[in-house]
Amino acid sequence: MIGGAAALFVANALSGTAMLVVVPVLATSWPALMLEGAVQAWRWRSAGIPALLLVFVPVLSLMFAAFAANHVLYWSHVAPSWMMLRSDRAAFDGALAGGPIPTGITGIFRAPPRTAFRTIIGVNGEWAGIVHDPTDRIAAARGWNGGPVAADIRNIFGNNTIWCQRLDSHWFHCQFG
Repeated sequence: MIGGAAALFVANALSGTAMLVVVPVLATSWPALMLEGAVQAWRWRSAGIPALLLVFVPVLSLMFAAFAANHVLYWSHVAPSWMMLRSDRAAFDGALAGGPIPTGITGIFRAPPRTAFRTIIGVNGEWAGIVHDPTDRIAAARGWNGGPVAADIRNIFGNNTIWCQRLDSHWFHCQFG
């Protein structure tokens, strides 16, 4: 279970192509893990543990897997941006003042007072990036699970702002779609 969550995290952090290998492998291994849980529950039953475990163990493992996968996928998007900002902070500060683009950045968008450093480009125009917002207003972007995004930050850089996570002081990781 933990290995599968870690594999998702690493594959998503590396690139989308690694996900093409990791997701099918995990999808095919889950039935085997559930079968192993059922077999183990049956063995425990013969040792005097209730037969309800036959159903309880696989169901509990699925709930834990869904919880873990949700958080792993979320942080697998945020952690690479955090590491990039942390390891090359001087380059990001320099780019804010008009200096060269930091390594790993595919574009810079400015919507004063905010600046976005695009890190990931999606197939259908969606993208993710590291955003500097001295007003901290973009912290309110809690789309998907957090509800609607406020109108004043919904279309900052030409795309819909979906969600943002604070990285450091006025720096955020944001998803745009």
